[in-house]
Amino acid sequence: MFDTLEKGIQIGDQHNASYTEIRAEDMIVTFIGYSDGRIDNLNYRFRSGVACRALCDGMWGFACGQIEDVALLMEKACSLAQAAAQYRKDHITLQEITPCEDTVKKSYKIPIQDVSSEEKINRLDNLYTHIKAHDERIKAVTLKYTDSHGWKYLLTNEGTRIKQEMGHIYNYCWVTAKEQDTLTAARDTIGTSEKGYEFFNDEPVEKISQRIANRVLLQIEGTAPRRGTFPCVLGPRVVGTLAHEALGHLAEADLTVNSSFHGKLGEKIASEVTMVDAPIPDTFGRQAYDDEGVPMQRVDLIKKGIFSGMLTDREYAHTTGLPVCGAARAESFLFPTLIRMRNTFFDAGDFSDEELFEGIDFGYYCVDYRGGQAELNSSFQIGIQEGFEIRDGEIGAPIKDLAISGLATEMLFTIEGVGKELEFESGYCGKGQIAAVSSGGPNMRVGKGGILFGGR
Repeated sequence: MFDTLEKGIQIGDQHNASYTEIRAEDMIVTFIGYSDGRIDNLNYRFRSGVACRALCDGMWGFACGQIEDVALLMEKACSLAQAAAQYRKDHITLQEITPCEDTVKKSYKIPIQDVSSEEKINRLDNLYTHIKAHDERIKAVTLKYTDSHGWKYLLTNEGTRIKQEMGHIYNYCWVTAKEQDTLTAARDTIGTSEKGYEFFNDEPVEKISQRIANRVLLQIEGTAPRRGTFPCVLGPRVVGTLAHEALGHLAEADLTVNSSFHGKLGEKIASEVTMVDAPIPDTFGRQAYDDEGVPMQRVDLIKKGIFSGMLTDREYAHTTGLPVCGAARAESFLFPTLIRMRNTFFDAGDFSDEELFEGIDFGYYCVDYRGGQAELNSSFQIGIQEGFEIRDGEIGAPIKDLAISGLATEMLFTIEGVGKELEFESGYCGKGQIAAVSSGGPNMRVGKGGILFGGR
């Protein structure tokens, strides 16, 4: 493969490009959609192609297509960059890195490519049966399964030559339940980018079905929430949503200039908490190198309350003076790289769960979220699909139709305690293109005034 791609590097040299980069991939992707006992969709496709990016006269050019056309595509990328350069006053410069040659392989116990479509469908059918069997009030079950396997290649005119084995598994459940006039729904998502089909040994259908059935039935049995501000404890999945959606995007260097974190590097922006983006083992967004060939590294975005770091690619590392960290990622060869989160979370503290709940006369325990949105000013609104009242320091009755909102930058100063045990979830982040990510943290206590509670 590298011999074929070298033709593109030679074209870049002929155009005097200061930097040329070629990313190629050969992947096989499977998608299965399953609803209420039948297969809705079954796709099996090859995804193969090449992306050429050139930095000429201080401007980017990008072209993508078939691998055999790599020379023509690099020619196009260079000509686009040169045409656009005359309209840009500030020239792009990249942070220097040490070129790398490496081959990275996965250690699958059960390789995804060795599992038949029939076995994958049978697992979904079994999962559906287990979910439906929990309770007659469960009326509809929608399941989605995707996996992929293949190789990505990266070479640059600086000497980087990296070949990475890639793969993922992702399982999604959406379950609705009804009792009289009450209709509710819950979701469950799990995934891995490091394990093979043995992933489901730790996530068997019995475990998934029990989890999702409990969530949706608690919504039916729950009471309506009070409106107002109350002390609360947030579970790891809700903590992770705030870390990623309401705060993590503010620390992506290409977005920071328009966010609430702009100009605050080195300033105190939170209580004594630490928020991190890092390639933690067994999380969904981890790989050895990003799509610029930079090893993925930990970044303390907030360290003991201080805004300490941002996610960068090579361009923004040079602009900001911050280190490169391996956050340049592309959904596929069809896209140029963007600065993306990998696994964003609040780091563990030293509070026991008993201490987090202690002293709360009335409040809420928000365990899991259904969905939400956030803006670059850090305003957020999140629907809670599993939550409970807290009464006299104890977990009480379940609640339904709860939504939380607020400004995350203000909420940061109301964090009163952080638990000891980290947990993570898997999902996808959209930023013009899709990226696999994880988010999470420990249980976290937020004081009154940090979050506004209301109904959906």
